[in-house]
Amino acid sequence: MDFFSHALLPYLLGSFLGINKKLLAAFVLGGIAPDLDLLVVWLNDIYPTSLLIVHRGFTHTFFFGFFTVLVVLYLASRDPFKAAVQRFLDFDLDFSATALALAYAGVLSHLFLDYLTTKGVPLFYPWDAARYSAEIFFHTEIIILIASLAVLAELFRERSRGKFNKNLFIIFVIFIVAAGAIRIEGKEMAQSFFYDESAKCFAGSGLFQWTALDDDHDRFQVYMFDSMQGKVQQSLTAPRLSVQPEGYEAEKAIETAEELPQVKLFRWRAYAVAVNASFQNGSWILEYYDPIVKMETMSAWPILQRVAGSYGSLQVRVKGDAAEVIR
Repeated sequence: MDFFSHALLPYLLGSFLGINKKLLAAFVLGGIAPDLDLLVVWLNDIYPTSLLIVHRGFTHTFFFGFFTVLVVLYLASRDPFKAAVQRFLDFDLDFSATALALAYAGVLSHLFLDYLTTKGVPLFYPWDAARYSAEIFFHTEIIILIASLAVLAELFRERSRGKFNKNLFIIFVIFIVAAGAIRIEGKEMAQSFFYDESAKCFAGSGLFQWTALDDDHDRFQVYMFDSMQGKVQQSLTAPRLSVQPEGYEAEKAIETAEELPQVKLFRWRAYAVAVNASFQNGSWILEYYDPIVKMETMSAWPILQRVAGSYGSLQVRVKGDAAEVIR
């Protein structure tokens, strides 16, 4: 989900329940704390590791989520930080057991919302790196983002009047449930459209858009399905492994590349992974790419295609026993 939804849900719920201002601030802080991983993900660029120091990685877990919000709450409750924020917002909170409990409840609300989105979150890391997901919403559900911004605008309008409409919480939750119902119905329609029971359906960027992935052993079949129109809009066939020229040396090069932490993380983050391998100028060039992201890139706005393309692919050069990421 988006940043605004993560902040709004605890704020609206806390206000609806009449939580005092300091505890409400802790609740909201917990709701956004896991996404502060964006402040540290650059560490993986400086020192690549297969640890989940990525967005929606280690902070989006029951275990590290607690320690993340513990540190964030402590720092945010210091006087210099509060003084800086109070220049712009009516902000105050304490570092206490009750505040920490509310802050962790905010973390749980964050994990729940992200659990509803495609690919989900690694709830039990570091014991289990598997991601758990209800596969209902897209990473950032645009219609919910728009609703969140509309609610924020209403909150600012009501603040100028000095009141709070408790019905906003009910309206916001009903809207999320309604959007979820549309998504679930669309997913069921998409799954029934494909006769192969092994096909998996993932939420697309549009409310009625779904991407189906059929793993056919040696190749991936990807389909973009519109649940409103009830038909496939686009399709893509991606060989699981394409090698030129074929032979033992290619297999050895791939084994070497697979040891790179960047490749391990790419596999962890991807819906599926296809590999193109070619021998060029004495080295093997391996392109790892996600066929679903490739499909989404084909239909994305031009300004987003480059970003989506870089997120969905990784290039590795292997020469002898040495491997390096080149893009």
